[in-house]
Amino acid sequence: MRTMTMLALAAVAVTVAVPAGAFYLTRPSEDPLGDTLRGYGFVPINPPSNLMEVGSLYYVDAEVKEFKAICHADKADLDGAVVSSPSWEMQENLERNGRFNTGVKIDLGWMLNAGLDNNYVVRVQASLNDVLLEEIPLGPNWLIFTKLMEKPQCSQVAMQYLHAGGYVCQGQKILQATAEFKLDRDAQNRLAAKAKTASDEIKNIMKLAVESQSDQSVVDKEGRLFAGAALKYGVSMNPICLAPPDGRFRRVLPRTALGRVTNFVLFNVVEPMLPSRSERVEVAQDAHAAERPK
Repeated sequence: MRTMTMLALAAVAVTVAVPAGAFYLTRPSEDPLGDTLRGYGFVPINPPSNLMEVGSLYYVDAEVKEFKAICHADKADLDGAVVSSPSWEMQENLERNGRFNTGVKIDLGWMLNAGLDNNYVVRVQASLNDVLLEEIPLGPNWLIFTKLMEKPQCSQVAMQYLHAGGYVCQGQKILQATAEFKLDRDAQNRLAAKAKTASDEIKNIMKLAVESQSDQSVVDKEGRLFAGAALKYGVSMNPICLAPPDGRFRRVLPRTALGRVTNFVLFNVVEPMLPSRSERVEVAQDAHAAERPK
């Protein structure tokens, strides 16, 4: 009977997860930066900021899009434990494949001769430079986790949010970078002939547009426009997140839509139907008692 039940539950999981996963896997990507970051095991931080840290404990929503800090690691525990290193190979890949829209638009129709292009609005894109990785090994991170969970304000909130439909995880690796602002490729091609005589004017317009429309400073470094401050664009959590006391499955952050659907089925459909730990203990005790000679 138990085997039949498990087979039926597995069939339910496959029936729900496979069609949804197939839809998302075949859908064209609209997030090149996110795809590139996920390829390296990072979850995009949106919007990028400097609020997240390695060693700290976070609640992550079921869609793995939002991070809410539960408790931050003490700076004294991070000293000497965090390793920082640039990654040139990752930076080249992000520059080439990770360009993303900033939401900033500028009108460059005045630079073109044709009257039809008087309202030629282009988008400002960005790519990541000066990529820096911060990582804390799993061993020291476990010690920090133990200290955090010894604090009632951390452990009680963490246990409360275990049942909120998401995950409770500890930051293990952070990707920090500086954005470089560029016109989209279509605009670059169309303005190639004009760029030689008006490149400085274009840069000034882009600088003003980014600063006014995105509320961040821009600096000119050797003819290239960069954000005035580095931000954190990606985070990687510990491989295994915190699980409920009676959880039957490991809590691992999903990396794909199929993974999110599968976790939903396992945690919300299959797991509640399985016997809890206390129930398993009672069954074992009853079985042991039944085996005793009378």
